[in-house]
Amino acid sequence: MFGRISKYYDMIMSPFDYRELVDCLDDLIVSCNGKRTDVLDLGCGTSEELVYFAQLGYGVRGIDISPEMISISKNKLPFGQFYKADIRNYVSDRKFDNAVSVFDTVNYITKPEEVSDFFRCVNRSLNKDGLFLFDFNSIYGLINEWEGVKIEETEDFFISYDSVFDRETSVLECRMKFFIKEEDGRFITFDETHYERGYTPVEMITMLNENGFEKLKLLPFLGRRQTRSKKLDRYQIVAKKIGEA
Repeated sequence: MFGRISKYYDMIMSPFDYRELVDCLDDLIVSCNGKRTDVLDLGCGTSEELVYFAQLGYGVRGIDISPEMISISKNKLPFGQFYKADIRNYVSDRKFDNAVSVFDTVNYITKPEEVSDFFRCVNRSLNKDGLFLFDFNSIYGLINEWEGVKIEETEDFFISYDSVFDRETSVLECRMKFFIKEEDGRFITFDETHYERGYTPVEMITMLNENGFEKLKLLPFLGRRQTRSKKLDRYQIVAKKIGEA
């Protein structure tokens, strides 16, 4: 998972507006009385979002389990700090005022008890009153937005997604086939299979509370106003550290 795709990840994600994402997260930090000092990115991938955090003056550190992703991040942001580690048991050597985890990273943790382990690690990486901002795909979203066959296509790549959702385990198996245009104009092809577990807002908030957090805001992804809807495909949560885990 995220092996061969690492080299092409930024190309595949190029249609996405990272500046909009970081502007939203920065606004949420400010609106929740957070400190615009530094940010720990858990599951940072190629760290494109950290480019924009750095432009806003944040100190940046990224953690990812993929050595390929970490190598790309180091080349992209030589002044940042990047480490290969498992976010479920990461032990930080210092504390931060903000932690983020974007693009449904938490859904790749398919066991709820390991999500709880992750939240505990985040808690221990934050200063008192530090903020944790993350998004996640809901069970509703995995069923209604992902199950079945989807296609994504640009001039530089073609991707097919063939997904099956297991209603007993709430885990989506997504079989991806990539066709990527190389610099010489030829296309390469490879397959990857990814697994995501859907979670409800109640599950997430409960696990946050159990690990020293208070939920401040529950929002639609890229939203700034809170929601009570139970039929969103992806949610954003802002939580504050109120105690040690």
